[in-house]
Amino acid sequence: LRLTSSVVSGSSALHVLDFARSHSWQPADLDIYTPRHAVQPMLDYLRLQESYVVHTADNTVYLYDNPAIERVIHLRRGQKEIDVIQSSSPSPLLPIPHFWSSHLMNYLTADGYCMAYPQYTLAGQGLLSPVQLIDLQLPPPRTLNAMKKYSVRGYDFRSRP
Repeated sequence: LRLTSSVVSGSSALHVLDFARSHSWQPADLDIYTPRHAVQPMLDYLRLQESYVVHTADNTVYLYDNPAIERVIHLRRGQKEIDVIQSSSPSPLLPIPHFWSSHLMNYLTADGYCMAYPQYTLAGQGLLSPVQLIDLQLPPPRTLNAMKKYSVRGYDFRSRP
C-alpha cells in the first residue's frame, strides 16, 4: 500500500474499524483503491508476488455509481478475491466520498486509518448519499441490494441525519 499510495476501503475497511459488528460477518473481497498512475505496479505485485490471477477488468459497471472510479480489476487466488479499483485522479481517495452510504466512507493505509463519520458508523448507521437517490427519495435497485446486505450485517440507513 505504501509504495503505491493505495488504500483499502469498502467492506474490508469497515470490518476492521467497526469491530462491534464485525464478529457476525466477513467481507466477500478486499477492495484496494489505487491512484491512476499506480494501478499497474499494484497489479504486478499481486500477480507476481502473491500469485493472484486477473479474472476480469471492468470499466463500465461502476461509472454510473461512482464517477471517480476509472476501472475495476478483479483478481482471484483460490477462494480469495481482490478488486483493484483505479481512481480517476492521482488520489486513491477521490472515489470514497462518492460512496452510496457514509458507513463505507473509511479507509486503511499502510500506517493508519480514517473513518469519515465515526459517530454514525460506530452506531451502525449509514447516511445515504443524496446522489444515489432517485428524485431525492428512493434508492436505485443496486443501492437497495447493498442496503439489504448491510442491514443483515447490523446497519440502518437514513436519508437525513
